[in-house]
Amino acid sequence: MRAPMPISQLRTRAEATDYQETSRSADVVAFVDALCGQTKLAKRVDFGQSGEGQPLVSLILSDRQCFTPELARKQKKLIVMVEANIHSGEVEGKEALQALARELTLTSLGKKLLDRLCLVFVPNFNPDGNDRISKGNRALDLKNLEGQVNPPGGVGTRYTGEGWNLNRDNMKQEAPETRALAKLYQAWWPHLFVDCHTTDGSIHGFDLTFDIPHGNATLMHTSRGYNRELAERVSAAVKKKHGFDSFWYGNFRKEGDPRSGWHTYPALPRFGSHYRGLLGRLDVLLETYSYIDFPRRVAVIRAWVLELIRDAARYAKAYRAATDFEEAAIIARGKTPDVQDLVGINYGVAQRDAEGALVFDYPAYVLGDDTAVIHSFDEASIEGRRYPGKRRKVYKTPHYRTFVPTQSVSTPSAYLVPASLASRLEGHGVRFEKLAQAQRFQVDSYRIARREQTFSPDVAANVPPPGQDEVPLSQKPKPVRFETILTVAPERSEREFPAGTLKVPTDQRTGTLITYLLEPHSDDGLCRWQFLDDSLTVGELYPIHRVVESTRAPLKVE
Repeated sequence: MRAPMPISQLRTRAEATDYQETSRSADVVAFVDALCGQTKLAKRVDFGQSGEGQPLVSLILSDRQCFTPELARKQKKLIVMVEANIHSGEVEGKEALQALARELTLTSLGKKLLDRLCLVFVPNFNPDGNDRISKGNRALDLKNLEGQVNPPGGVGTRYTGEGWNLNRDNMKQEAPETRALAKLYQAWWPHLFVDCHTTDGSIHGFDLTFDIPHGNATLMHTSRGYNRELAERVSAAVKKKHGFDSFWYGNFRKEGDPRSGWHTYPALPRFGSHYRGLLGRLDVLLETYSYIDFPRRVAVIRAWVLELIRDAARYAKAYRAATDFEEAAIIARGKTPDVQDLVGINYGVAQRDAEGALVFDYPAYVLGDDTAVIHSFDEASIEGRRYPGKRRKVYKTPHYRTFVPTQSVSTPSAYLVPASLASRLEGHGVRFEKLAQAQRFQVDSYRIARREQTFSPDVAANVPPPGQDEVPLSQKPKPVRFETILTVAPERSEREFPAGTLKVPTDQRTGTLITYLLEPHSDDGLCRWQFLDDSLTVGELYPIHRVVESTRAPLKVE
């Protein structure tokens, strides 16, 4: 029998090359297998295949052989899922998760953690993009505020081998990787999900910026409030124990002007964090800063993931209380609909460009006197796009991180949906029933008044052959994916629906997501992503209908 590899020899490719290179997909698989061969605290579980046939690997860490969702619930362990390398030019999380898994299982680091938690690591979510290594990918370009300080051996691509941006695919689920991760998420139903990225953008002095789900903050006030609390608590712990400076994710509202405001990213659930927020779960987005060096980026991601794990173990009761409350509230809204409980389904502000084409902005607003305290550099350095700057300086500026919907609807008790959407709903873990025979319902419907199309930026791309550089976003790659925009008018009627129609109740844990997916004026629903285009005719009814609760006719007044 082969002797176990000493821990000093079980190293990531980054560690073995003194951070000159990043791990290839085969390296990650070999590392995971070697680790699992040395400890009873780790198990490899594949959850699908990439578009080009590579295994999608998860690494489960826990004690007492707790390697399934069922055992995690039976043993009452909090579940934390951590995903990295969704954009495979952003490799820091991939390297950090491998090293951290080793330390949690082969040293005493995980002793008081793995008895309370079940950790599900996905270190290399985009293996096909990962292996398209090029020294020119994400090349540093401070003039355009993009790129990063790369390992000399290069990194992979933003998109998958098939050209999908996996962090814009959560609602439409066109990539096999997205569909596989969705099933993994639904099976484990983690209390906390952590998403590891690297960001460029405005010149500032933080090692990492972080964020939580946005959109429907009032509706989801319990989970969002606790999510914000835990993120700020962990940020303080990372500073105290590891010395890294962190702040809420954003960029200067007007580039080069640090007093113009600090603005977060759009509240669209195509982004993974916002998608999971619609499910009432806790979520933390980590964005290490691409202008600091590669070893430091790996170190800060490791510190954040470790402290999030420690926080989850320490406050497991509070994590569970927040997610349980939100799940119950979502189900209750479907069981007893209230027209005053509104779900924001569109945050876009429509505009016309010089050619008259429809384009959208997704602005955030300042709530009250919400102020961001930004560690950065002198104005000349910021304007000159120099990093690091000449002199450090702190700015207090308005914090733009509150979103106001432009379209909102109440949650109906159910939707009536064409059978053609069955697989789309199943992909999101949505429960439904098929009408066994034709049936009449009183419904709220929408009549289509207008139909247009708009381009979806940074959703998909034409991927270059392996070894060639991807096109930077500043060069505005050729449009690949588009969206359908409807203008609709509501009307109520009683009508018959044929056998085979899907009845989708909203009294389930995906209830709020269902509303966002199915409404015609949703900025990220199935209609928006053109899955209903063949069924849309101006002047006719939108093919998805809202079930109205049956009511008796009013009694005649004597």
